[in-house]
Amino acid sequence: MKKILGLDMGERRIGVAIAENNLVATWGVIENKNLNEAVHELSRLVRREQIENIVIGLPHFRDSLQADKIHAFALELKKNLDVEVVFVDETLTSKDAERVLKDSSLNPRSGRYKEEVDKLAAKMILEQYLNVAQKK
Repeated sequence: MKKILGLDMGERRIGVAIAENNLVATWGVIENKNLNEAVHELSRLVRREQIENIVIGLPHFRDSLQADKIHAFALELKKNLDVEVVFVDETLTSKDAERVLKDSSLNPRSGRYKEEVDKLAAKMILEQYLNVAQKK
């Protein structure tokens, strides 16, 4: 049973989703205040869940400051873990997640709403990766 982790990297939070046998579920959110702490927490999750691959959403404009931060984060993960890290285009995943939550009872300004957006975006990133992988 191959497990894959999907990450939606944000300035404050990292949305996390896990796929097992092509079944994708949101997992949660990790605070992204400190690079080392976030890498440490993800490393614990990867080991506990026996993750084999990590899929990280990357902005369409890869030469942005956010893309540079994501690459630096991925390098730290690779240093600490023996897993493959791949990138997929994350364009509009957060907007799509917001559309999904549009009719929910959550207040769009609340922290809970923002966490749900991050988790759903991570799930969408992972689903996109799996859809492409299945076509190969």
